[in-house]
Amino acid sequence: MKILHVALVLACCRLSQSVLEVFQAAPPPRATFDEPACRQVLFEHSFGNSYGAPYVGAYSPPGGCNFTTAIFNLSVVSSGRQYDRLATLWLGDIEVWRTSTAMPIQSGIHWSYQKDMTIWYPMLTQSQKIIFDLGNLIDGDRYTGYFNVTLEALYYNDQYKAGFRPASYIYPISTLSSSNNTTSLFSLPGDSGSVNLTLPRNVKNAVVSVTASGNGEEEFWFTNVPTEYVHTFPGNDGWLYGYSPFREVQVFIDGQLAGVSWPFPILFTGGVDPGAWRPIVGIDAFELPSFEVDITPWLGLLTDGQNHTIQLRVVGFDASAEGSIGPVGENWWVSGSIFVWLDDTVEQIVARDFRSEVTAAAFDFHSVVGTAIDESGTATNTSLYFALTASRNISISSTIISGNTTREVAWSQNLSFSNIQNMTDLAFNQSLSMVTSGSQSDSASGIISHYTYPLNLFSAYDVVSSGATTNPGSVLCLVDRSKLTDGISTISILTGTSVGSESLTTRQNVTSNYHWNRTIVEGTEGLDTMDGEVWLSYSGSGASNNGVVAYHRYAKEKNDSVLVDEQGWGQIPVPDTTSLPPVDGEPII
Repeated sequence: MKILHVALVLACCRLSQSVLEVFQAAPPPRATFDEPACRQVLFEHSFGNSYGAPYVGAYSPPGGCNFTTAIFNLSVVSSGRQYDRLATLWLGDIEVWRTSTAMPIQSGIHWSYQKDMTIWYPMLTQSQKIIFDLGNLIDGDRYTGYFNVTLEALYYNDQYKAGFRPASYIYPISTLSSSNNTTSLFSLPGDSGSVNLTLPRNVKNAVVSVTASGNGEEEFWFTNVPTEYVHTFPGNDGWLYGYSPFREVQVFIDGQLAGVSWPFPILFTGGVDPGAWRPIVGIDAFELPSFEVDITPWLGLLTDGQNHTIQLRVVGFDASAEGSIGPVGENWWVSGSIFVWLDDTVEQIVARDFRSEVTAAAFDFHSVVGTAIDESGTATNTSLYFALTASRNISISSTIISGNTTREVAWSQNLSFSNIQNMTDLAFNQSLSMVTSGSQSDSASGIISHYTYPLNLFSAYDVVSSGATTNPGSVLCLVDRSKLTDGISTISILTGTSVGSESLTTRQNVTSNYHWNRTIVEGTEGLDTMDGEVWLSYSGSGASNNGVVAYHRYAKEKNDSVLVDEQGWGQIPVPDTTSLPPVDGEPII
C-alpha cells in the first residue's frame, strides 16, 4: 500500500527529504493505482494571493481511452507560514470535491489524496470548464505559504459486478456562475439557495447530493452557544459565537421538506489548536462529506413537465422562535446536484399515493449560569453550562408506475443530537461532549444505513496582554472523536459502484499544547507538545474487479513526527471514543 502511495507522489512531485508528509487516514478508492488505461494532469497551479482568483481551465475527456472508473489525485506542496484554507473543485456549475489545506511549516509539507470520481462519469466524458478555488493570502513576511497544487486524473476500465449504470443526467443546485469564471457556491443565509428546473418525464430514480460547510463564525458551529448567551462574560466579549451548536441543512421541493442533514463536525487543521493536526489531519479534512436525499418518491410531481423549485437552507436552534428553529450566522457555503436515471422504455413516469410524514424537530434545552458576588455586592458570571438535545423523523413514500411495472418507493430518516457544553474562566476554558446519530433508508437498496458521530473536546486558552509578541498565548487541546458509518450511498448503488453495505469506523485522539507567536499560525519550538493516534477500519462490497473489500490504518504521532504507521488489506478493532481525562482548570460538570 505505501509503495502505491509513494508512486503517485513521485509521479507528480519532486520532494526533498526534509518535507513533512501530511495525511488523512481514509480507505483507498481502489485496490491499486497501477496500470491506468490512461492518465492526464488536469492542472498545476500556485495559489498565493488568490482570493477571488480561482484556477480556471478546460477539462477534456482522455482521447481514445475506454474507462469506467476515474480517480483524481490531488497533490499539494507548501512551505512557510499560512492559515488553513478551504478549496472547492468544479466541473462547470457543479461542485465535485470540497477539501481543505494543511498548515505548512518552514521546511515544507506535502500531502496527496485520492478521490473516487466515478459517479461523475456523465461529466467526465464531456468537455467542461474546470474551476479550482483556493482562496489564499500572502502578507509580507508574516503569511508566506503558497499552496502549489497538482491535480491528476487516472482512468481505469474496471468491470463492475452489478453492471455500470452511471446517471443519465446531473443537474446543478448552485448559482450557475461558471460563465463568469468563478465558483457557483451559495452563501447562506444571504443567497436564495434555490434553482428552478424541469426534469424529463421518464425519470425512474432521482437523488440529491449536497455539500455544506460553515465559515467564519460558523466554522466551528458545534462550539457555538444560543444567541442569548453570547454576552455571558462581558470581560471576554466577542469570544462566544451565537445561533446555538445545532445545525440542520435542509432540502426543499416546491416549498416542502424532502430531507435533511445534521452535519458531521469538521475540525479543520487550524481548528482550536493548529498544533494538533500535523502530520495527521482531522477526520474528513481532505474530503469534506456530502449527504444524499432520495427524491424518487417525488417523481409524480417532478415529472409533470413543469418547472419546479429545489431549495437548500441551513437553520439552527432558537428557543424563542416558532418551532425553536431559527437563523444561522454568515456564511454557510452550500451547493448540490441532482442525479437522475431515465427509463427509456416509457415516455412518462406515473405516481400515486404520495405520503409525507415529517415531524418537527423536537428540542430540549436547559442551562445554568454560575455567579460570584464580591464584597461590594456586584455579581459576576463565572461559568456557563448548557445541554441541548434534538430528534426528528422523516418518512416520504409513493407508488411509481412505469409501463407495466409498479414499485413502492420511500425515503426515511431518524435523527438524534446531543450537545453539552461547560465553560469557565470567561469561556477561555471550554468543554464539549456531543453525539449526532441517525439512520436512513432509500428506495434503491432496501438497506438501512446508520451513523454515529461522537465528539469530546476540551480547550483551555491562556491569552496574555495584546502587546506581547514573543509568546502571546497558548492553548491546551484534548480531542477524542469518532466517525462510525454502516450502510450505503444511494448514488453509488444506482451507479453500480457499490453492491452492498459498507462499514467505516474511524477514531482520532489528540492531546496538544500549542504556544503561538505573533503570527498565530506558527508555534514556539521547545514549548509545543503533541501526541495523537488515529484508527481506521473499513469493509466494503468490492463492487469491481479492483474494489477494496477491507482496509485498515493505525498511526501514532508525536511532535510533527510519525512514530507508527501500519496499514493493510484487513480490518482491525477500533477502540471507542471515551470521556476525556480531567486536567487542571477543566470545568466541572
